[in-house]
Amino acid sequence: MSYRLGVDVGGTFTDLLVIDDTNGRTWRDKVPSTPHDPSEAVVAGMKAVCSKADVSPEAVSLFLHGTTVATNAVLEKKIARVGLIVTEGYRHILQIARSLVPGGLAAWIVWPKPEPMAPLEATIEAKERIGANGEIVRPLDEAALRASLARLAEERVEAVTVCLINSYVNDAHERRIAEIVAEELPGVPVNVSADILPEMQEYERALTTVANSAVRPTVSRYIGNLQRELHELGSEAKLSLLRSDGGLMSADKSCTAPVNLLMSGPAGGVAGAVWVAKNSGHRNVLTLDMGGTSTDVALIEDYQPRLRRETSVGHLTVRASSLDVKTVGAGGGSIASVPELTKALRVGPQSAGAVPGPAAYGRGGEEPTVTDANVVLGNLPRTCLAELSASTARQASVLSRKLLTRSISR
Repeated sequence: MSYRLGVDVGGTFTDLLVIDDTNGRTWRDKVPSTPHDPSEAVVAGMKAVCSKADVSPEAVSLFLHGTTVATNAVLEKKIARVGLIVTEGYRHILQIARSLVPGGLAAWIVWPKPEPMAPLEATIEAKERIGANGEIVRPLDEAALRASLARLAEERVEAVTVCLINSYVNDAHERRIAEIVAEELPGVPVNVSADILPEMQEYERALTTVANSAVRPTVSRYIGNLQRELHELGSEAKLSLLRSDGGLMSADKSCTAPVNLLMSGPAGGVAGAVWVAKNSGHRNVLTLDMGGTSTDVALIEDYQPRLRRETSVGHLTVRASSLDVKTVGAGGGSIASVPELTKALRVGPQSAGAVPGPAAYGRGGEEPTVTDANVVLGNLPRTCLAELSASTARQASVLSRKLLTRSISR
């Protein structure tokens, strides 16, 4: 018998689904996420759902995985220190950017410009030049490059990006630089822009490749841990991860090109909604995917989701295809508060997450959340309420009522 396992790791919960390929039967389970190491929740959930289905992990032949590891690394700024190598004269490429300030007429006064993922002090220039037609205008000065790499060693970079002018038509110099970096900085992963985004417009190419380098160590470590733990369980399932555009990519490719996973989690809900739309005969569908931390909305027209050429996470926008999903920081774990400035009730974007979680979970949470409000109002079904003790429910009630009273009085 053959089984498939689908896993979606969110900020609060990890959801799992086992499908029997022979008869279509399904089993599902939900476990709290483990932010310090998401693979722990995945493995624990796999054991639980396989036990529920009376299936051995060895029987799972295909492992489909949606993950927010890359997304959270960017949002929480838990990224690698990236060194950048550019053509001589282009050292400030990330600082100059596109000179675009988002917002209204006075946005430049209040807009905090995000720090480049590859700092200027960790950016070096390579003496070389490729022409627009791909011809070598100036050969690569390898001796000067080796001397410059000493600066990246001093900066203790954890990943290196190579992005040269016109390398999308001739990547010979990028490939050679990658070989030299491997010799001079052994063990440091190297990304060349010709692999990640072989297109013109060097700023977008540099930014996308730098973002890939920034999350690569985190994603590689996570996937490596997950594969090792799955192997220890005896599972030889093929691991495929969900791309931001709704497609799939192998575990090996995910380790080298994780920039394509930035919207992996939200894309899974849209891909599932497309399947439902086609099988139910509804051509136009509006999807709503509410989790513990955020809510994702997407539009499906004529059985097709909208596809974007770019992926945006926080202030970061990279040139990688993704489904057009709009996200707001409002989920079941979103924390309610009354700001001093507006004195009006506000929900999110801060979230109680998986640790400690809403107050009603009884795991140390002290802030009132959307889930706590639903406990107080009696909106949750009895099957859910049965898992909450009377004391934790009362605690949630007290917190929510205090907040509501404070809001009304103001």
